[in-house]
Amino acid sequence: MALLSNSPSCSQIIDSIQEHLPALYFTFSRGKTELLAEELSIEWDFLLPHEKKQVNSIISQAELLQPGLFGSRRQRLKEIITQGIAYHHAGLPPALKDLVERLYENRLIFVLFCTETFAVGVNFPAAATIFDSCRKWDGREFRGLINREFFQMAGRAGRRGFDPVGMVYLRIDKRFPEQTGFYNESLVEPVRGRLTISPNTVLSLLYWKTDNEINRLLDQNLAVYQNNKEGRRIRLELIEIKEALSGIGSVFCDQLDTAYCYMFRSNLKKEFRSLSRKNQRLRIGTKERKEEIRNLLKRPQKKCHHRPCSEAKRKINELTEKKLRLERRIRTLGNHSRDYERDFNGVWDLLENLSYVDGRELSARGIFALHLHVQEILVTEMVFNGLIRDGQPALVAAILAGVDFVPGRDDYVVPCPHDLREVETLCRSLIRSGMPETMCVWSSLPGALASAWYQGCTFEELQAMTNFQEGDIFSVIRREIDLLRQIERAAGKDIELVSQIEHIRLKLDRDEIAVPGI
Repeated sequence: MALLSNSPSCSQIIDSIQEHLPALYFTFSRGKTELLAEELSIEWDFLLPHEKKQVNSIISQAELLQPGLFGSRRQRLKEIITQGIAYHHAGLPPALKDLVERLYENRLIFVLFCTETFAVGVNFPAAATIFDSCRKWDGREFRGLINREFFQMAGRAGRRGFDPVGMVYLRIDKRFPEQTGFYNESLVEPVRGRLTISPNTVLSLLYWKTDNEINRLLDQNLAVYQNNKEGRRIRLELIEIKEALSGIGSVFCDQLDTAYCYMFRSNLKKEFRSLSRKNQRLRIGTKERKEEIRNLLKRPQKKCHHRPCSEAKRKINELTEKKLRLERRIRTLGNHSRDYERDFNGVWDLLENLSYVDGRELSARGIFALHLHVQEILVTEMVFNGLIRDGQPALVAAILAGVDFVPGRDDYVVPCPHDLREVETLCRSLIRSGMPETMCVWSSLPGALASAWYQGCTFEELQAMTNFQEGDIFSVIRREIDLLRQIERAAGKDIELVSQIEHIRLKLDRDEIAVPGI
């Protein structure tokens, strides 16, 4: 691993490591990937004439399958790809991400600027990985990368059969040298299991499982197993600490913690100095305590080799502090183990209050929600309250686009042409009835996009309606299409509702949004 200091530009970095290409250049913002790729393309062109010809051929084939692949926003990307440079992030449309990945796989991209999503689930190794920074925004604050995040990305360096060693470079901003962490692979944080108790989880267990099977699942899931395993390890540590403490105690004589003991006298002297400070002198009892200390210190000190006692005392303090930390952790693990049963019963109570279940029996609402996997109660209420069943198709498309959508601070979409206030009223009503806000996530923001797409507008027209990037628009519509499939399954033999939902789904699943093979 090499550290690149003095805030070098990306061009300077590539110049200094050009023997170790191709490289994945990780940044933590979409805009930065594009900016750096364009900056590098001004000075560098990695492809030979025959390689450029190969790239242009692959691009032409991709554009035949997906007309308007680059659109108006990505023409610059099309140019820099022919120089062996590209960028990759979640804001790109899937077809464009696929093209960049194929070119990289064919060794026609020498520097790929990417966000950390490229390191998750995609196995494209490089000769080197470069970190533009080791700090990221996690949705709440800027923080340093943890070991697991760092090694997930750094681990892309080193191609089997090509590179004897994978090179990792960290760019350090000279203004903030502390921003680069010192990472240790042996300290990679473990992946922790976490069973999410959603309405679908509770409905599925009540419908398909016996009481014993439900209890077994809550008691024996991965998170509980990990907690129990950690608990056993901590208890063994506590036994070792107890044994160590009992062994250390044999060092002390019977005059420990008396005025004859060197360590006790040292603490008395520290206390006396503290009481002599200006802010302590006038406090009640200070004068009397100082006189008491003087009298104690007049007693003769025992002549002994006190260093073994001092070392033993220090060790006892360390072990005692560690013991307290481990005992707190044991209590925390115990609370977490009980969380699943409490969460399960809490959601079960909520479902009973909303008439989704009666004991273990599922009502019509419960059977419907059983087939949904996102915002189950909210979507079911939309159907049973008539918002979906009685709504015009374009309105329904607008409503469902907002399910489970959390807008960003700067997200913008033109106002929706439909009145969505009934949905807002429904959400407020559900929350007042005791439903957690996390189970009632909906936004009116993307409604105009889904409605316009249903009515046949082009993808470029959609882009003109929002500041969303192409991949974000694609994600909104594809998530709605998946939700529509869930509603179709939930509708079962309700032919009218199935027909209505299928019609909307097929109208949305077209052109750039359509995924081949689905």
